[in-house]
Amino acid sequence: MEWIQGLDHDILLYITQHVRQDWLTPIVTLITSLGNAGAIWLVLALVLVIRPRTRRCGIAMLLALLLGLLIGNLAIKNIVARPRPFRTYTDIIPLVSPGDLYSFPSGHTLSSFCAATACFGFYKKPGIACGVLAVLIGLSRLYVGVHYPTDVLCGALLGIVLGWISVWIVNQIGDQMHFRRMKY
Repeated sequence: MEWIQGLDHDILLYITQHVRQDWLTPIVTLITSLGNAGAIWLVLALVLVIRPRTRRCGIAMLLALLLGLLIGNLAIKNIVARPRPFRTYTDIIPLVSPGDLYSFPSGHTLSSFCAATACFGFYKKPGIACGVLAVLIGLSRLYVGVHYPTDVLCGALLGIVLGWISVWIVNQIGDQMHFRRMKY
């Protein structure tokens, strides 16, 4: 486990010392802010819920975001209680102020991959676009120095799993409701 922590630190230190550029920082901080509180994904999901044709997708996104919040941010984050990189290493300088004390898993990345995967489960091309944004948000968390690479990787993996679970649940419920309507 120590070697993972060391590798995490080395990768993050390289990013914060060699990848950061003055011209790039405003762009990356804007990208990272898109993931704040999952707001961009909540808005997108609510827009999709309003339209009957895209309602299932929107519901799956909302369900995935809720599962991500409960499992990732409220449970795992507090159980693991991994301090943010800049709290452990003085050579990591954060560019933004994180909302909480703990870093594992990355909540921004988790919510982004939850929503993107749920969207992809219903609409491939928009889902891919959401996936690209999810990757950018995840990478931005490294650039701004508030997460380790394993925080982002595990947030993405958990988000993908929860996104697919949400798609499955929504499809199961939707199919049962459709079947009941046909019986009567």
